[in-house]
Formats: sequence, C-alpha cells, structure tokens
Amino acid sequence: MERVTSSKSLDKFHSLPNIRSSSQNELDFRRFYSVSLSHIRKRCENKGFGDYNNYKPSPFNLRWVHGYNPKKHIVTCISSDSEGKWLVTADSGPENVIIIWDSSDYFPQKTIFNPHRNVKLAKVAMSADAKFLLTLGYQERATICWWIWSFGLDVPHASLEVEIPRGGVVDMGFNPSNTQQFLLMTKHDIWIGISAKIFIMERGLLKETDDYELKVQVPNKNITPDHGRLTCFTFVKDTAQVLVATSRGSVLVYGYTIEYKINVEDTNYENLKFIKVLKVEQRTINVIKSIDGVIVTGNSAGEIHFYDNQMKLLYWIHGFTVDSVKGLSFNISPRSYMILDPKCNKICPCWEKVVIEVDSETGLPRQKLMKQALPTDATASGKPLLVRDFIVCTHNEGVGFVDFVTEKLVTILDNKISHALALSVHPEKVCVCIGYADGTIELVNYIQHKLFRRIDLRDYYKVVIPPQEDSIKGEVEITRPQLSVTCLKYSPSGMHLACGLDTGQLIFLHPTTLNILTEKPHQDSLYAIIQFAYSCDSMTLALADKNRTVCVYKFDCETFKWRFVGKHRAHYKDITSVFFLPTKNDDGDYKLLSIGADRIMVEYDIGASSEECLEVLSLDRVDQSAVPLCGIPWANDTNLDPETHRNDLPMILIANDEYKYKIVNYATTMTLSTVLGPRYEHPVCRVQLVTRAKGEEEAQYLLFATKNIIGLQKMPLDGNPWKHTALLAHPVQILEMCYREDSGTLFKIGAKDNCMYQWAANYRSVDTTTKLGGGDLDPYYCLIENGRPGWLFHEIRDLFYYIQILCQGTFSPAMRQVKDYIPVDSLPDLMRALGYFPSEYEVENLVVEAKYKVYQRSPSSEIDFEEFVKLYLNHRPALGDNFRKIKNAFRHFAAMNNNKLTINRQEFIDMLSNNGECFSRELSWYLLSILNGHSFEDRAAMVEGDFTFLPEEITLEELSSNILGIQELDALSEQYSNKESLGSQQTASSESEEAINF
Repeated sequence: MERVTSSKSLDKFHSLPNIRSSSQNELDFRRFYSVSLSHIRKRCENKGFGDYNNYKPSPFNLRWVHGYNPKKHIVTCISSDSEGKWLVTADSGPENVIIIWDSSDYFPQKTIFNPHRNVKLAKVAMSADAKFLLTLGYQERATICWWIWSFGLDVPHASLEVEIPRGGVVDMGFNPSNTQQFLLMTKHDIWIGISAKIFIMERGLLKETDDYELKVQVPNKNITPDHGRLTCFTFVKDTAQVLVATSRGSVLVYGYTIEYKINVEDTNYENLKFIKVLKVEQRTINVIKSIDGVIVTGNSAGEIHFYDNQMKLLYWIHGFTVDSVKGLSFNISPRSYMILDPKCNKICPCWEKVVIEVDSETGLPRQKLMKQALPTDATASGKPLLVRDFIVCTHNEGVGFVDFVTEKLVTILDNKISHALALSVHPEKVCVCIGYADGTIELVNYIQHKLFRRIDLRDYYKVVIPPQEDSIKGEVEITRPQLSVTCLKYSPSGMHLACGLDTGQLIFLHPTTLNILTEKPHQDSLYAIIQFAYSCDSMTLALADKNRTVCVYKFDCETFKWRFVGKHRAHYKDITSVFFLPTKNDDGDYKLLSIGADRIMVEYDIGASSEECLEVLSLDRVDQSAVPLCGIPWANDTNLDPETHRNDLPMILIANDEYKYKIVNYATTMTLSTVLGPRYEHPVCRVQLVTRAKGEEEAQYLLFATKNIIGLQKMPLDGNPWKHTALLAHPVQILEMCYREDSGTLFKIGAKDNCMYQWAANYRSVDTTTKLGGGDLDPYYCLIENGRPGWLFHEIRDLFYYIQILCQGTFSPAMRQVKDYIPVDSLPDLMRALGYFPSEYEVENLVVEAKYKVYQRSPSSEIDFEEFVKLYLNHRPALGDNFRKIKNAFRHFAAMNNNKLTINRQEFIDMLSNNGECFSRELSWYLLSILNGHSFEDRAAMVEGDFTFLPEEITLEELSSNILGIQELDALSEQYSNKESLGSQQTASSESEEAINF
C-alpha cells in the first residue's frame, strides 16, 4: 500500500541539505601546501634518515592465537580418512591453505601454504589410511598434486597436468582398498590413476629412487548421451569395481573382468575397462556409496535405495521422506550385533537369559536385535537386511541422523538454503530472532540451541483467489508475495519486536511467540528497511531505508498499536547510523539523530512533526574528509572532579573510514577528541559500549566490528594499540550483530551464509594485553617506525625541544631552560614539521582537544611531551598519506589537453585562492616559491605575486615531482594504498597465550 501525501510534504521528504563547504577532493588537493615538503625531506636526508617519502607506520607483529586460524577465505573442501581420525580442510582465495586436523583434540597438525602457488584450490581428498593427499588446481589445465603429508614437506611429492578444462573435475577420491590408486571424474569421463616410485636404469640394473610419479588414463566407454552426465562414483570393495552414477538414474559399471567376480585384485590400473550401463532409477542420483556389502544411492527425489554388488534392488527407505538427498555419511564403526529369533513376537523371559558377547575389536557388548523387528530385503527369501546407521544431508531440510532399524529421522541441523539477513536478541529471555531472505523468521533458544518456532511471512500474506462460478476446473489461485526480512529489532524493554522487509513494509511480531500483531503492514516506504532504533522507554521507533529516508512511529498505549508520525529524507548519501539519545527535548520526546555517508548529522524534532512530515531541528556537517561509518551515544566520565571537569557534555562517538574514533559534541558539532582505532584491513563500522560487572565495580569495554572482524577494546579510548583484541569472525562480511551484557554473549550473521554464530566474550584477554603493553609511552612505540630507537622518535624529541628554543627566542642571550612542555599554539607547526599536514579544520580540533582534554572546564596553555606524542599518533593519518587521493583530486580539477590531464596556471592559483580553506595570493606565492626550490635571495629578486616560475600547464607529474617533491610515484601509491592490511594485532608473550581469546 502506498501512502498518499501532499506535494508540500513530498518537498520536505526529498529536500537535500544546502551546505557550502570544501569537498573531499578540494581538501585532499589543498592540504599538501601547508608547509614545504622539500624542506622537511632534505632535512631528513641530511641527517641520514633516507627518503622521508618512504615513511610509513610499522605494522604490529601478527600473533597466532591457540585454536584460531587467521584466514579470511571460505572453506570450500573437506575430507577425512576412513576412521575419522584425520581431517583435511582447504579454503579458497589468493592465499590458499591446506590444514590437516587431529579430530580428537581439533588441533592443526600440518599446514600447507599455497599448495598450488598462486592458483586457487579446487578440490582436496585424503586417502582412507590417511597417508596421502590429492589436491587439484586449475591453471591453463587441471593440475593434480600428490602429497605424503606426514613427511612435513611444503612441496608435493608428485604432480601432473591433465587435459581437463577449468572447472571440469566434478569429484575425486582414493581407492579405499588400494590407496595408491585415485580417480578423477568429470561430467563425461573418469580418469583412473596411480602414484608410484620412479625407477631408473643404472649400470644395467633397475634401481628404485625416492621420487614419485603420477600416471592416469581414461577408460573407453560406449554409451549414449541419453544416460546423462556423471554425478558421483564409488569403489566397490572385493569386486574391484567402480560404479559411476549419472544425472538420469543410470549407473556405469567399470571393472577388471567382464564377469562378476569377487576378490579381484586391482593392482594394474591400466586393465580397468567399461563393462556396462544399467538404468536403475528415474531421477538424478546425487550420491552413491558402497558399505557393508551393499550399494546405497540417494537421488533428487529424496529416495534412498539399497542394491547388492550386482545392482539388484534389495531395499528402500520407507519411514521418512526428504526433498532431495545431497549426501550420505555412514557410521565409521561397523555394526556389531546379534540377531535373536524368539518364538513370540514380544519380549519374554528367555530374552533376558541370552548371554551377549563382547566385540573383540571395540570391546563393547554386541547389539541385541529381534529378527522380526528388522527390515527384510526385496528378495524372494526375505532375508533380514541390516547396515550401519547414517547421516543424510538434504537440499533444504537440513541434516538428519537415520536409525536404520527403526527408519527414524532425527534432525540434528535444521539448515536452510536461504541466507540470513536480520538478527536480534531478546534483552531478558534466552531467545534470539533470525530473519531470512525467503521471508522466514525463526525464534531460537540459544541456551538449548533449539528452534522454538518458525513462521513464513509469505504464507501469512498470501492471496487466495477462489474459482469463478463458471469455472470448469474449479482451481484456486494462490499468490505468495516475494518478501525478504531485512531488519529485526527488539525494544530495550523486550515488549516489542519490529520486522522490516525489503518491500519497505513494517510489521510487529509478538516478542516470544512470533505471532503477527500487525493486521495490515505499515507501508510508509517503498525501499528496503536497513536499520531500526528504539527510544530508551521503548515507546518510539525510528527506521532508515535504502532511500536515505528516516521514518518515526509512536506506540499508543490505549489502542496498543503503533502510529506513524512522519518521515524525512535529509541525507543525500546512505544513512550509516540512526539512534536515539538518552536526553529529551523540551516537548518530552527523546532526541533522534541520524548520520550519513555525506558527513551530515541530522537532529529531528519529533514533537513538532505534523501531517506525516518529520521536522528537522538541525543539520550540520560533523567531519571534513572522513566518512562516518557508525555512531552511538557517548556517556560522560563520572569519575572526574566536577569542580575542574564537566560531566554534562552532550556527546556521541563516531567511527569513520580513516580508522579513527571521534568524540563529538552534538550540540555544537565540535570534535572533542580524535583517537586512533584498530587498524585492520577494514575500518571499524559497528560499535557498542558494554559494561562488565566485577563485584561491586563495573568496567566498560567497547565492542567493535570491522567488515569481517569482531573485537573488544578496553576503555577509556586513548589510541593504545594494546587495549584491544579481535578475531576473524566471517570470511566475507558481517551483516548484523547483537550483544547480551548479562551473559557476555555475542550473536552475529554473515553475508552469503545461513547460520547464526554465537560467541562468548573473554574480558580477561583484553585486560591481559593491556597490562602487557606497559604504561606511559611504552605501548605507543610500536606505532612509531623502528620503535623508540628509531629515527622518527628522535626526530619527535628533537623538534619538541626545538620548539622550546623558538618560544624562548632564537637569539636570546639568556640561559636556556629545558622543560617538559610546549605551548599549545605551537602544535600545528610541530605537526607539520613531522610530516603531518592538517587542514585548518583539523588544526582547530587539535588545539581544542589539547586545551580542554574533552572534559576540562579551564583551558590549558601548555602540553607535555607524552601528551604531544599521543596527539600526534592519534591525529596523523592511520595508513599514511595516500597518493591516490592526490590523483583523484587532480582529476577533479584538471581538464584534458593533448590527451593529458592538465590545470592552467591561472586556474591553479585561483583554485587555491577561492576554493575550500582559501590561501591568499601572497601566501600562495610564498609557499609555492619555497616548494619550487627558491631560496630567500631568489624570492627577494622576484616580483611578489608573479607565478611565472610555474609552468603554463601543470600536469600531475609536474605537481608531484617539482612542487610536492615526490619522486617515486608508483612506489608511494603502493606503499600507502588503503587496501594494504596493516594488522593491529597485539604482541604478547607465550605465557598469556591462553588468555588471548574472544
């Protein structure tokens, strides 16, 4: 349903902010003219520090945590030996890794990095005796590598290129009876091969070497395309046959003899030949297995059939039905049983007198089974048929355990093929709500790990059209809407559960039963809902959609229904956060803020809203260059002295794409503090302040998440890189997460995934790393190149004391006094001398933070050395200056001239004088003459304001080389690329290894 609004309201909904300020390109282009880079560069080179342009922050030491595999790719292959003792996994991506695990303690025993060099792994298989590995990768052709992994080598023992196109291999595996043999299967052929040692002729004698080789061949077959493509295969024990199933229910039989024989040796792989093809089923056979002397198949119709070794039907499962069988996994241990045949078909006293034998292999008593209760085969004699229990994997009904005797299916993993898109946890009860892309919503008890209820919104909102009176067939037409659950949110009180759909519809569910409380969905938006926010009293709800619109609803306590208040689209880029503040307006409504990628913070006036139009109270820019990624309300520090410090500041915390946290006064939009955040491959995009109760005391931590990493950070925020720990949470992307403070449990879902992950927070790990970092400036040395002994720290210290000399007077005859502090007003010049060139906006934030330290009532006029170092490390770019920004800014202002991007000299000067934070022409002339290499005497002889020393047409090379003094452009671009992962993992001693986990 589309809501009808007046044209006046629509103008307010689609109004854009009219703010005049410097763009990102202008800022990035201009900020490099603040001081002479060439002067700083020459000073570094004269001191023997090398090229200053090669400076970059040194990355932290990457730490391997026990039980954690720091890989960022999806596991695509898994295999095990016949006894389940050893497990091998392989992932995808540019840095492939094969890990062999010991399943008894889940500890990795062997890791092989880049087994196929830079080629992605396609498949991996382990032999039944766990001796060998077979890996497959595609270059121009398929390459198979054969490993004896227990030798510990990082190179394969043998490899072979096979004439198979990319993606051609469907399945591969070893012969369980003869692990020297292996088989590759494509859609149309099988490739049988062996691994053997290489023999050489030496002095007329055949000598065995320590090298191995692989040999493969394709057995010829004569079948028509009507039998379909090959889907799966199995080796048949004793008969040495290979059975290959097809997509049209046929089975191809390969063997060493034309006649069916048992105990046939399969030593010579070249003798394997095609025997015949059998049409056994009508559907696609997805899996075929040989177990306990029978052949088992599972097809696309969910049928499971049992055949003898000659493919004669013996039995089929009757007790349950599934949609489609995708996999069968039988119990590793064979069944040990004793069949009893009592005279009566019930338990009698003679049953209890039977002496049960003990299995000699397992040491366990044998199963006592009644003959009449066992399934019988389909032969004329009707013999009992008994195989071991198994696990069945289905297409859309999860994974289940099958008791073969009773044919009961017990679901052990209720899995869905639809991706999870929304998540929310109840604030009081032990239930978590999950929404899926197919319109399904689940309520799960996360303590018992059981599904409480599942509803399908498509069935609830389906449209049933009865047949017409003159209809002959009398068919009922049923139309189900295409819905996806994109957002779920419990209110702080737990009394409300809001559900947002991709169609823009809003519905409310019962928080504990999932009953739909909204008879007709709220249709106040036509775009997918991406965020929810409740007020502190749970009486007001705000949402943001993909169309950058904020809608507000209020709960009516009399009718117990939600009422639409209004909406407004105040952002011209995506909304990154919408949240309520714990303070109220004069009209009694909680303050509502939204922050967007346009760097705009909007405050809404809910009380003044009318005619379904959400009024905007204020609209301000909160940053000059960084893009806010998330924001939350920020509390004052109550432990400070109220006489000297303020504890009533209206503050919010913003995390941006420059790897920084910013504490902002939302009343004045002034940045009170800038703090360096965790530096991983991606910046922090989700934060939540959590409290941990330690007896009578409370400790606060910041729960953060990047694109694929979750972590905890100890408060207060000060840029200390040792005060946080993190783990890789998802190989692709974290879509949603929520946290329960009382139990310290984190829930999250990821992109292209249908599972919910549950984490337990270990606060001791953060406390341990914080202590290991040390005090004072010790934890910050890792952020400085080469640490404390390095040249940069000495340069910081020298310039700090040089500023004192300048403040005391360069030619003063008085005795010099070395102090531990410098004037706050000298901070911008000192920052620029160290290679960080802040804009005027950033200088203002820097000075304000140094003077007031966020909470101080009276400003400070001086700053000591330790505070200065922290300010420098927190304010400078986290990953260094990226030359790519200069390129993009140049393209923004340049014009194409003779197939080259150039800027006219006069336009260049006008741009510096008129755009953004303007330079006067006199200052521009002075700075550009210095950057161009002119000395004091040269400038005295020049006409002031004459820019003829610059070329008529300025190119990017001219700007970077002759003006900025950057010589190696390509090297600098790669060095300071944002895609470079500067890991901010902490270093810790082995003694604390057990404590570093999340």
